[in-house]
Amino acid sequence: MDLLFLVLYVVGIIVALIVGYLQLIVPFVKGDVKLSKKFPFVVKTGSAIAIEPVHARRMTIAGGKKSIVVLPFDNLGKAEDDYFAAGVTEEITSRLAAVNGLAVISRTSASQYVKTKKTITEIGGELCVDYVLEGTVRWARAQKGSDRVRITPQLVRVSDDTHIWADNYDRNVEDIFQIQTDIAQRVVEQLDLRLVETECKAVEAAPTANIDAYHAYLRARYFVTRPHFSVENWTRAIECAQEAVRIDPNFVSAYIELSKAHSVMYYYWYDHSEERRNKAKLALDGALKLASLSPQVRVALAHYYLYCYRDPERAFKEIEVAERVLPDNDDVLETKASILQLQGRWDEALEILKKAYALSPRDASLPTELAKIYWITRRYSQAIELCDEASTLAPDDAWPYLYKVFVYWFWRADTRSARAALENVSKEHAWAPWVWFWQEIFEGNYLAGIERLDIGSGEWIRIKIHAQPKSLLAAIAYEFLDDIEKARAEYDRARILLEAEVEKHPDDPRYHSSLGIAYAALGQKEKAIEEGKKAVEILPISKDAFYGIPYVEDLAYIYALAGEREAALEQLEHLLSIPSWFSVPWIELDPRWRSLRGHPRYRDLMDKYRQPV
Repeated sequence: MDLLFLVLYVVGIIVALIVGYLQLIVPFVKGDVKLSKKFPFVVKTGSAIAIEPVHARRMTIAGGKKSIVVLPFDNLGKAEDDYFAAGVTEEITSRLAAVNGLAVISRTSASQYVKTKKTITEIGGELCVDYVLEGTVRWARAQKGSDRVRITPQLVRVSDDTHIWADNYDRNVEDIFQIQTDIAQRVVEQLDLRLVETECKAVEAAPTANIDAYHAYLRARYFVTRPHFSVENWTRAIECAQEAVRIDPNFVSAYIELSKAHSVMYYYWYDHSEERRNKAKLALDGALKLASLSPQVRVALAHYYLYCYRDPERAFKEIEVAERVLPDNDDVLETKASILQLQGRWDEALEILKKAYALSPRDASLPTELAKIYWITRRYSQAIELCDEASTLAPDDAWPYLYKVFVYWFWRADTRSARAALENVSKEHAWAPWVWFWQEIFEGNYLAGIERLDIGSGEWIRIKIHAQPKSLLAAIAYEFLDDIEKARAEYDRARILLEAEVEKHPDDPRYHSSLGIAYAALGQKEKAIEEGKKAVEILPISKDAFYGIPYVEDLAYIYALAGEREAALEQLEHLLSIPSWFSVPWIELDPRWRSLRGHPRYRDLMDKYRQPV
């Protein structure tokens, strides 16, 4: 009897396993189960939804490493001390990120949980981490003697919401570096990790011996990490970083921030002067003199070669050196992706950004950047999905909506959906007048387009891809309205402004191509083509696969205005044949190309490059 019972028991288990296996596999075979595109760890089974086990997601994100997020430490002091609490959090995060056996969620993703009401379990689930480090900071200023700093960290295991370590530090503010080191070391111990010598040095390193310099540096970092890039924030960051190196001429991290800030201001044309580039180099030399082997300094070098010279080979060489020490560092990954994009290596950049997004799942800038790549490589539906993810993470950020506008324009000339997305962008945004102008033009609302130019103050629109007097855009709209007299007057007004800017900024392609358009419209054909070609020579696509595109576009328009239709179509075909924002639906939508539509080659091009919608 016992033997019979045992046999029946074993058979029952086998039958149960077979049934369970069939229940899991058959829906996949029948096509009833699909992976969610938006949330890749969610499995849809008909009307039911199964979630991939959390530990599997963590293995995916951390690559088998233990994973942790350092949540923003709460500032219990004055609101003006927020930068200090943010700096403490970032320093601890940076020290832990130097440990190769640990996957650390980026500061940007962690910052989304400032003063959150979510539980540790909810946060751990959203970020797919094993551990959470949280805490509080109070900077207590003293009327006499040294200021005090009180920091209370606690380490929580997500799986069972257990506090596995906590402490209370109450020391002089000058001891802040030792406190941060001690916290990082205690976390490493609690996670049962072992550090090699280089990791020990990274965890124990004090950025400066001067607390005043440190506060200036933290303020610089505070402004650099503000969302929604603005010249004001970067200018203030430069001022604070300069103050830090003035106080402590041996402050490597401050030199790095100063060099990066100058490089960014140069790259985005806010100050594309030799003086600005020299300032970036001077700050970088200060860092190199003090710590030439530091991986952070190598990242700064990569930034310098990338943003000041668009030299991907030298930038890539430096970022690979840094990557060997900091393989999962968000700054390293994003810089590497930027270099690859410069070279037009879009799929490689895509994979790097996917890795960065896995490590920083709450950083809206990453799905936004992924959306840009999908747009440029004409994978439009994926681009829209990423825009939606980014806007969910950062509903007040303009760029997910702006990219959505662009995708709808170029994917299927869907101006209605584009308008709906554009309504989410603040009228104060630097790109708003330009995008709204073209939205109205594409809808055939030419007078409304001219009115949109009044959104921003001043007589210029200066953005990363164009620098145009508003009179130039108004002239284009008047031309579409067949009001030749007004168009010519506006073109001439734009010409005068642009000639002055070209003289002041001879190496800025934006002014050359805009001047070329004005010349072409005014009948000065040779000068127009010369200016258009000059812009392409200054920044060809071979030198920058993204920011080189608008000057080829402008050259095509110059040829079209000048009656050189064959040359215009040649430029259009070039842009249709490579990854770019050019597409057949958009060319058919944009009235700038209407003079080409009767040419036999035009229809051939449209048929050749048309994609199924």
